[in-house]
Amino acid sequence: MTRVLLLVVVLALAAGCSTTAGAGSGGSGGPSPSPVAASAPADVARGVDALVAAAEEHPGGGRAWASVIQAPHRQVDRDVGAAGIAAGLLAVAEGAPDAAVRDRALDTARDAADFLVAAQRGPGRFPDYVDPGPDGGEWAPAGYAYSSYDDGAAGVADLLWSVGERTGEQRYRDVALDAAAWLVERAEDVPGAPACPAVCRWAWSDDGEPSYRNGMGEGQAGIVYALSVLAERSGDRRLAEYAAGGGAYLLTQQGPDGGMPERADVSARNTGFLSGAAGAAFSFLRLYQATGEQRFRDGASRALEFLDRSAVEDRGGRTWPIWVDPTGAVGNPRRATGMEEGAAGIGWVSLQAAAILDDDAHRERAEAAGRWLLAVADTRDGGTSWPEFEGASTTHLSTNSGAAGTGWYLDTLGRVTGETSYRDAAVGAQRFLAGAQLPDGSWPSNLTDGRPRLVGEPSWHWGTAGVLGFLTRMSGGPMDTPAMQPPLVPLG
Repeated sequence: MTRVLLLVVVLALAAGCSTTAGAGSGGSGGPSPSPVAASAPADVARGVDALVAAAEEHPGGGRAWASVIQAPHRQVDRDVGAAGIAAGLLAVAEGAPDAAVRDRALDTARDAADFLVAAQRGPGRFPDYVDPGPDGGEWAPAGYAYSSYDDGAAGVADLLWSVGERTGEQRYRDVALDAAAWLVERAEDVPGAPACPAVCRWAWSDDGEPSYRNGMGEGQAGIVYALSVLAERSGDRRLAEYAAGGGAYLLTQQGPDGGMPERADVSARNTGFLSGAAGAAFSFLRLYQATGEQRFRDGASRALEFLDRSAVEDRGGRTWPIWVDPTGAVGNPRRATGMEEGAAGIGWVSLQAAAILDDDAHRERAEAAGRWLLAVADTRDGGTSWPEFEGASTTHLSTNSGAAGTGWYLDTLGRVTGETSYRDAAVGAQRFLAGAQLPDGSWPSNLTDGRPRLVGEPSWHWGTAGVLGFLTRMSGGPMDTPAMQPPLVPLG
């Protein structure tokens, strides 16, 4: 997502963006549209229509969507559920050029939020899914609920607060705080450590054998991030204490090499944003912003130094294996491209680290990731896409591992650096997605050997909602959220 912005536009964005705003935030000036943005409003309008057509009325209020990936469930979460779909619709509501499309998107985001409110089983507890019974019978929930950002209460709370901000309806923010309170109630002491809230951890699920995961998507880092931003928005210092306590636990999980295992019971160090060092660095940077505490700055620096040591120089750029063992030996040699596990996500965090830590080495890491992404891109008929990992036969279209997320990162990198090659690749991703849109207005989750797969997936991470977010950004929309969380500092 690369482009050169006039200085006045950069200044307008920097003045308008908030470092702690939720998914619905953005600068009032807004970025300039891409050179092919003339087609994007029509693509976005058709995509919104596809989401509206796929929605199902919930008898308790609101509308839900059936996930193709998690079929047949009507998920609540940010990953494949209503919360993530609402995030994409909020992006459209903030930035689509056509007022009627903005209104339709906001109305549908409110419907998704109403479903989330109705889906609760106890204040702030969101079951993994709520499904209709046979022949349209009574809707029934899953018997378990998750704590994490991608799968449960942390991410749902962040989204509902954003809907409340955008609509002015306090009831959504009240439920967001209920979800934060549910997380506080579920916070656990750590054996051998000072009592929570000095040091806290969370089990991924409230059912079965506890699993303590560390990542932004499924674990501690994402919960810490959500509690920290909700504390700032609400003024609730208790949430800030629990966020810092979760950060203290994450510091104990960080290896002496700066690496972060995906779970407390494994030693492998993941590199990416979802479950590894990049996501840990993002969470530590957020805590450093909120608290000014050196321990969190140091944790972020160690995680980023780990990424430098585990990087592979290739084709004039830099890439990363998905994970390495504690000795630094490569465990999974696949070198992913996307926001979730790959170079795009590592580069995106590095851009923010460069600004927050005032260190150009982090910007160079971000640019090296960008150069590698340019080198491994597939370009045909004016469109640009990326394999899931180098040599893969699967090409994702989505934000997590595909053209929408990687193109979004390259657009951001181009804004920061002024390099037109990054901008051109982002515009190519926009063209690729325009060409891949299906007749009903949706997008397939991926192309495998050139054939559409997981057709009709509505979600942010894997489907239509995330593609809409990227295309709206390329049309001049203000929301800059390739990883779903907004950047910690304005990135152009």
